[in-house]
Amino acid sequence: MRELWARYKSLLNHASPSSAEPSPQAKEARQLYEQKIWPLTKEGFTDRGQEQYAASFHTVGTTPEPVILSARAIDATKVYLLHTKDTEKLCGRIEKELGWGVDRIKTLQVSRSNPEDIYMQVRQQIDKLDSGAPIAFDPTGGTKAMVAGLAMFAFSLAEEGRTAHVYYVDNEEYDDQLRRPVAGTEYLKRLENPREIVPDWLYHRAREAYQQGDFLRAEERFRRAIEREGRANSPEAILSCAYKLLDTSQFEQAREKLAELLHLLQIHPYRQSPLVKHQGSIESQKQGLEAIVQLTNALTAKEKDVAPLADHSKVAWTLAALRFMAKGRLGSGRIAEAVLLRYRALELFLQHRLALKGFDTAKPDYQRLCEVAQTNLEALQVAYQSERTKARLEPEDNLEQKNTVDLISAYFLLRALGDEAAIAVNANKVVGLAKARNSSVFAHGFELPSKNLADDLADVLQTFVQNGKLPEVAFDPIPLT
Repeated sequence: MRELWARYKSLLNHASPSSAEPSPQAKEARQLYEQKIWPLTKEGFTDRGQEQYAASFHTVGTTPEPVILSARAIDATKVYLLHTKDTEKLCGRIEKELGWGVDRIKTLQVSRSNPEDIYMQVRQQIDKLDSGAPIAFDPTGGTKAMVAGLAMFAFSLAEEGRTAHVYYVDNEEYDDQLRRPVAGTEYLKRLENPREIVPDWLYHRAREAYQQGDFLRAEERFRRAIEREGRANSPEAILSCAYKLLDTSQFEQAREKLAELLHLLQIHPYRQSPLVKHQGSIESQKQGLEAIVQLTNALTAKEKDVAPLADHSKVAWTLAALRFMAKGRLGSGRIAEAVLLRYRALELFLQHRLALKGFDTAKPDYQRLCEVAQTNLEALQVAYQSERTKARLEPEDNLEQKNTVDLISAYFLLRALGDEAAIAVNANKVVGLAKARNSSVFAHGFELPSKNLADDLADVLQTFVQNGKLPEVAFDPIPLT
């Protein structure tokens, strides 16, 4: 290729530009380019390892070669050529050289000076594609408005969550004399979205994700920003990671991240971090996670111990974690998960109230319960049935025949024992919530959980907690500023 290019350049240098007709040297140069140089250029132009694109969009300028090279290398299922009225004739050559047929190649005429027209034309085609289909864009050719319009649109698609990659036909060597790339040095370069590589933009988008409760994305963007800056750690990334782990019930790992963050904030350059002034809140949440770990370990151990379930602080922090997880899921539209988490919080609170009397709902010991409550089984049975009757529920079998105590039974058992928190909540509300759960598609019925149900559960739980004299704790995300 080097030898051919030298010969090609020599012929052009000896060609007579003043002649009306092309000189023999100019004709020979063109023939050399078309028959040898250009075929070798196409053959050597590849972009290995890229993914398969559903479509590629190319702006067509006055030189068709870059479009041909990029279309061949990208090799998308559908190829769209964006041309103006002036460059329409070049599309024929591009189609002929690609040789893929009209079913694969489509031409779209766009304005040479209006980026909005490109947006509208391309958007119409993209809306026909599957939302998860990867798309490639090549704004190498065309007017400045066409190039800018296509590139900006491609990068904005990435903000919508689409896989949209922008490519450009670049070169390693440029011949200033001939004012064109040296043949064989062309390559396909992928242009990164500035929002994905400029630290200031990454920080902004990370904070935005953090505010929205998307801690996974926040962590990724904070870490990408510090990588770009060449820094080792990011307090914001560690904090985001802690909440991400909390959101997925990885309480021990979340505690370790908050401990790591507190340690980092003691080291010199991080003492200037805005998070330093929130160290007290971070320490409190770390201790809350420790309490949750202690409770969950006790309840899941081989020799289960319900004693920690009577600990107000441990239960309060566990309810705070469930509240945190439910809120995040509601914010992202995962209503069913939020409802299930709030039902679990309701059950946990009732189990806590019974645990205060040494009662395990999974292994009920009614005789011991009566001893603690200073009553007898007969009186407890009468009170229990009375509470159910007031709520217009059918009488139940003898209490001693219940091998486990579910949500509704736990509630009425607590009312029978005169529990202040249980009495503070209207029985019909609790019965209604229990019926809603049983009619749910996730239990025995076919109804989908709703936002209203999630709100009703939160209201009842709040009343329980307030009257149960639990500490007021919460995993409120620490402000970043």
